[in-house]
Amino acid sequence: MFNIRKNYYFTSFFWSTFQKILNAVVGFVSVPLLLGYYGKVEYGILGIATACNGYMHLLDLGMDTGAVKFYSQWRTECKHELISRVARTNITFYGVISLLNILGLVVLAFWGEELFSVEHGQFLVLRSCLLIIAVFCIFSWGATTFNQLLIADMQIAYTMQVQSIIAILKAVLIGLVFIFNLSLLQYFFLLTAIVSLSIVPYAVRCKHQNLIESLKPALYWQDFKVVILFSLSIFALSLFQMSATQSRPVVLSFFAEDGADAVADYEIIKVIPIFIIAICGTFSSIFLPKASELVSKKEQNKISIFAYKWTIFTSILANCMCFPFFIGGEEIITAFVGPGYEYLTVWLVIWTLSVLLQVHSTPTNALILAYGKTKVMVYVSAIACVISIVINAIFSKSYGVGAAVIGYFIYIIINLCCYYGFYFKWTLHISRIKIARSFLTPTIAGLIAFGIINLIPRVDISVINVRISMTILFGLKALLWFLVYFVLVFSFGIVRIKNKEILTKYDTV
Repeated sequence: MFNIRKNYYFTSFFWSTFQKILNAVVGFVSVPLLLGYYGKVEYGILGIATACNGYMHLLDLGMDTGAVKFYSQWRTECKHELISRVARTNITFYGVISLLNILGLVVLAFWGEELFSVEHGQFLVLRSCLLIIAVFCIFSWGATTFNQLLIADMQIAYTMQVQSIIAILKAVLIGLVFIFNLSLLQYFFLLTAIVSLSIVPYAVRCKHQNLIESLKPALYWQDFKVVILFSLSIFALSLFQMSATQSRPVVLSFFAEDGADAVADYEIIKVIPIFIIAICGTFSSIFLPKASELVSKKEQNKISIFAYKWTIFTSILANCMCFPFFIGGEEIITAFVGPGYEYLTVWLVIWTLSVLLQVHSTPTNALILAYGKTKVMVYVSAIACVISIVINAIFSKSYGVGAAVIGYFIYIIINLCCYYGFYFKWTLHISRIKIARSFLTPTIAGLIAFGIINLIPRVDISVINVRISMTILFGLKALLWFLVYFVLVFSFGIVRIKNKEILTKYDTV
C-alpha cells in the first residue's frame, strides 16, 4: 500500500478532492430540498445575497496568492519573525477589508432596493440576509490570514479537513431545518455562522505551531509593502482571467440570435468543465508553497525536475478527468438534460479540450508565480481576454454557445504560447521540449486508449428510460477507457512503481 499520509502532494490532493466532492454532494442534495421547503422566490433571495457578497471578494487584491508565496519563501529562509510581522499586519489589512465589505453590504441593505427586481417584502428579507453576512464578515475575512499561513506551511490537508467538517455541519443544518421548522432567516444565520467557524481551528493551529507570534493585529507596513505590491500584479492577472471567464454568458446574451437560448446552452455544458477545473485546480494551491521554496533555494536542477515530473502527473490526472467526456460526451449530455441536446456535444468536447490544455500548465504556473515575474503574463492575459471577448461577440449569431467556447479556447492557446515562447526558457530556464513531452506522452496514451475504445461496436442498452441508459453507457465507456489507459501508462513507462511510490523518469532514486 502506498504511504500516502507522508506524501505532501498526495495527502493534500486527497483531502482537497474529498472536500470538493463532499461539498458538491451537499450542494446537490440541499438545493432541491430547500427549494421545495422555502419556495423558489424565497430561496432565490439567499442566492442574491450570496452573489452580492461574492463580488466583494475582489477586495482581496490578490493577497491570497501573494501572501502564500512570500510566507513559503520566508519559511525556507527561516525568517519566522518576518512572517509573524507580516501576518499580523495582514490581520489588520483584512480587518480594514472586512469594514469595507460591511459598509458595502449595509449600503445595499438600506439604499439598494431599486437595484434588485424584487418586491418590497422580498427586499426586506434580502436586507436581513445582507446584514447577517455583514455581522460575520470580520470572522470570514479574519480566517484568511491563518489559512494562508497553514497553506504556506504545507498544511493544506488540515485546512481541507476543517472545510470537510464544515460541509458535514451544513448537511446537519439542512436536517435541522425540517426537524425544527427553521425559518429562512434562521437557516441563513446558522449557515453563515457555520461557514465563519473556520477562523477558530485555523487560528488555534497557527498559534499552537508557532506560525504566528501573536494574534494581535500589527502595523508593520514596510515589511508588508513587498507582499501587497506583488499581490496587486496577481490581482490584475486574476481580473483578466475572471473577465475572460465570466463575460462569456453576458456577451452571448447581448449578441446571440436568441440570447436566452444561448445562455441556457452555456449553463448546460459548463457544469462538466467547471467540475474538472475544481478538481484539477486543487493542485494550484498545493504547488505554490513547494515552488516558492525551490525558487528561494535557487536549486535549478530541482526546479526543472519539479516542472517535468509534476507536469506528467498533472497531465495524467487531467486526461483521466477529460477523456471520458471526449468518448461519452453525447451520452452524458443526454443523461444530464435528455434527448434533443446532442448538438452541444462538439462544444462540450472543445471546452473540455481547453481545460486539458489549461490544467497541464499548473506546475509551471506555480513556478512563475514563485519567481514573481508576472508582468508579461498580465499583458498577454489582457490581450487574450480582449481577443476572446471579441471572438465571442462576432460569432455569437452564427455559432451561439460555440462562440463562447471558441473564444475561451483561443484565450487558453494565447496564454500557453506566452508560457512556451517566453517563460519556460527565459524565466524558469527549463526545456520547452521536455515540458511538451511531459504533457504529450500521457495524452498520446489517452488518444490511443480512445481509439481502441472506439473500435468496440456500440452496445444498445435499454432500461427504464433513455437517461439511465445513457448514464450506464457513459459509465461503461469511461471504465473501459480507464482500464486501457492505465495499462498503457505503465506499459510505456510513463510512470512506474518502486518502493511503494509512484515515480516518473525524472525522479532521482
